[in-house]
Amino acid sequence: MIKYFLLFGAACGAFTVPIAAQDEPNWDFEGYVALTTDQRDRGLKFSDSGTTLYGSLAAYHTSGFYGGLDASLINNGFRDGERTEFFAGYGFESGAYIYDVSVELDGIHLDSSSYYPEFKASMARDFGLAYIRGGLSYAPEGRWNTPDVDSYYSYVDLEVPVPLISQLTVLTHIGYDARDGRSNLLDWSVGLSVFVFDNLEISFSYADSSLDQEIGRDGIAFGARIFF
Repeated sequence: MIKYFLLFGAACGAFTVPIAAQDEPNWDFEGYVALTTDQRDRGLKFSDSGTTLYGSLAAYHTSGFYGGLDASLINNGFRDGERTEFFAGYGFESGAYIYDVSVELDGIHLDSSSYYPEFKASMARDFGLAYIRGGLSYAPEGRWNTPDVDSYYSYVDLEVPVPLISQLTVLTHIGYDARDGRSNLLDWSVGLSVFVFDNLEISFSYADSSLDQEIGRDGIAFGARIFF
């Protein structure tokens, strides 16, 4: 996993050279590193219920375009490996709403490497007392748990700040994966997130899915994420 961060960091550094020469600081770079006791992907366990490391590095342009890389250590229940997610997209605001469209290449690296492209779109709005986001995704080549099976995923996320405690937020999620030729999958989660020292997030969550297999069974996770 480390080599992917190094390669992406080198690419970002090279890309910023002409921007700095033109004295136009139009790019912003953000990222984080994190630990979780139970990594999940749309309700399915991806760390064999063990503590794992993951992180992200992304570049954002003032025009709304962005790109980056997510990476994590994984375990599919049989062996350890790595996961990479290269992504690029465009986000913009119109009125009170926030729109985002993106494309992602999900790489699963176990005994060999497999890649799954996915196209995403979302719409969000901040109501002050709550932030809500809904989205749709399409994976024409399937995903890591159902390769070669078309996946149509829809979801809604709701974030509600706790009154009088601005650093504390209630997080809820529900998603539905319609899988061509396979049983459809429902997943949901609820949790709490609290920020410490502005850049350290501590989280607690409970997640479950409708999949009656070990990787889909409910569980509790604790996590810590440092932003930079």
